[in-house]
Amino acid sequence: MKALVYTGPHRVELQELPDPSIKRDEVLIRVRAVGVCGSDLDGFLGKSKKRIPPLVLGHEFSGEIVEIGRGVSSFRSGEAVAVYPLVSCGECRYCRSHRCHICPQRKVFGLDFHGALSEYVAVPQQCLFRIPSGLSFLEAALIEPLANAVHVLSKCPSVPDQTGLVYGVGPIGVLVYLVARHVGARLLAVVDCNPQRLGILKNLGADLTVNSSEQNPVETILAWTQGGGVDFSVDAVGHSICRKNAIACTASGGTVIWIGLAGDVCEIDGRAVVTREVEIRGSYAYGRDDFTRSISLLQQGLVPLKPLVSEVQMEQGQQLFEDLASGHTSVMKAIFVI
Repeated sequence: MKALVYTGPHRVELQELPDPSIKRDEVLIRVRAVGVCGSDLDGFLGKSKKRIPPLVLGHEFSGEIVEIGRGVSSFRSGEAVAVYPLVSCGECRYCRSHRCHICPQRKVFGLDFHGALSEYVAVPQQCLFRIPSGLSFLEAALIEPLANAVHVLSKCPSVPDQTGLVYGVGPIGVLVYLVARHVGARLLAVVDCNPQRLGILKNLGADLTVNSSEQNPVETILAWTQGGGVDFSVDAVGHSICRKNAIACTASGGTVIWIGLAGDVCEIDGRAVVTREVEIRGSYAYGRDDFTRSISLLQQGLVPLKPLVSEVQMEQGQQLFEDLASGHTSVMKAIFVI
């Protein structure tokens, strides 16, 4: 089979690999669409410690079942499926309380083992979600990133009729914006340093777009809110300055959610967090309920494909990753069509 293999920092290569064999409880999927995540880009840049080359990246994917293991009874060949890419133990207290996404023993496609940037991939039946009729494989590749956005906003005490800020409008940030708008946020601001992405968000109806390379984000957001700050903010970047600014832009008693992973250590003003009772919450991945909710939102047409999605072929892999790494890309969400 053809596969796009991460072979070392700043390098992916199209290679021929053996077709995967399936275990008793697995199915073989003919991959049809694979989204590129920011964590895949970190892998390409050599910043992801767990992505050890040679490795097939890709965990946002959909396809059709072409072979079934002997122990699989709930699915059949020919079915269109999306994949929940976290494989958990199913037995720990997190799995038993429906928080399998933070299972200490979880493994992730394209991180702990080969992912989906290939023609075929073996997938445990526990990870399969049927794609409803009417959703394309391309749309189904958005189920996973959209589930991240759904999970992020589940961390907010309230979103309807609230003011919010999305700091960083890459693929996850724009999906957080769309979900927040869908569930009734009253006013939404976005911050980024990429003018093309800010233009997309302006066209999607953002109430305020802030170019952080030209404006002071904290001063601008506080002026916009008459000094009070927003009710909730989401940092979808992860750099120290972004996390600190998200806190500074948030009202007393408000909520800050961190999902961005561009940085690890962050020094913040702890006194301000305490005296203003700002609540900081982390958001990692999504539960199975978030995945189901994501499918429903896509069925409702929440995500406009045309302004957001760029289709690419595996032969364009090196060029695409270099473009995304440049920091000046016009691509919002890249999806490999295989």
